[in-house]
Amino acid sequence: MAAITFTLEEILQILKSNNRLPEQIVRSEVKNDCIEFTVDTKMFLLPVIPVSLKYISYENNIATFELSIVGSHFNKALSMVGNSYQSKLPEYVKLDLPNVLIDLQKLFEHRKIKGIHVKEIIQNNSNFTIITG
Repeated sequence: MAAITFTLEEILQILKSNNRLPEQIVRSEVKNDCIEFTVDTKMFLLPVIPVSLKYISYENNIATFELSIVGSHFNKALSMVGNSYQSKLPEYVKLDLPNVLIDLQKLFEHRKIKGIHVKEIIQNNSNFTIITG
């Protein structure tokens, strides 16, 4: 068993440094226990949407995050944009709005990472501890 702890700032920096954020994300920053993104929708009426992503839980290899629009009442827009992006997402990511589900085992298989089994993810404010076993 091993444990590693990251802050949200570190996780975001790792994603940016390794070009792991989708090209539609034009800005990103950590605020409290969320990562806030500005998403370029390429839609005339709603060219960008500010969204936040917040960790909810981890169970049965599925990490669940809540996706919400920052400071806005455009929840239908989130659904519209989410539906248009589902087909572009990797097989290990599923949109079940307002949630984003990531199958970590499928992610590891896709990235050809062997020998890691995430047992638990613990969030304490903006710190995440990943426990393997």
